[in-house]
Amino acid sequence: MLYKFDTMQHGKADFDKNYFGIFFKKYDKSELAFYYRWFSGWVNLLDNYLPIKNGSHQNVLEVGCAIGAFSKLLSERGFKVTATDISEFIIKKARKLQKNIEFRVSDIEKTSISNEKFDYIFAFEVLEHLQNPGKALINMKKSLGKAGVIVFSTPIPTKQTLSDPMHINVHPPKYWLALGKKLKFKKLYYKQVSFIPFLYRFNSIFSIGFESKIDFPFVNTTCIYFFEN
Repeated sequence: MLYKFDTMQHGKADFDKNYFGIFFKKYDKSELAFYYRWFSGWVNLLDNYLPIKNGSHQNVLEVGCAIGAFSKLLSERGFKVTATDISEFIIKKARKLQKNIEFRVSDIEKTSISNEKFDYIFAFEVLEHLQNPGKALINMKKSLGKAGVIVFSTPIPTKQTLSDPMHINVHPPKYWLALGKKLKFKKLYYKQVSFIPFLYRFNSIFSIGFESKIDFPFVNTTCIYFFEN
């Protein structure tokens, strides 16, 4: 068992220290670079579906940002990035690593980002950890611009994804699409994607994602959803 806790308690210092300690040891620039290489494959894959190669100072929100590796990629593309996480512990680490990105402690299940509208809102591998992902999507929609897009990923139910005690809301695509329809998004679609494992550790050019489902324990296969206002 990787976890010392058997229930989700994000936002509590002891839980967060244990949980993020699985992924980070030093919380330094080398670990930021490690996950930057990993998320390079994600952002390059998203280029096939979204016009995000040039941010042109558009407003972007990342929900569940951890130390901000994906936010760093967006910032480098010219987006104005706001990065949030429920964990004050991880936000403090992120702020030390990247001064040019606005990091905030925020619980997306409880509140939207008030008085702001975003062109894109990203949440990768976040909603399956939430008690009320529907409420989180409602709050994201409140912060979404008129022609904005919410992009989130979440795994499909498998023996592996359901066995993780931190995955408390894993559902098939029809569940998420029905939720998006209920929230009156104008366009809904998803892509089942997989990412080549291990090689991204050496160079971001090996961080490659493709539209396919691969049932192999070491391959990260998930669904990316696109909900358009």
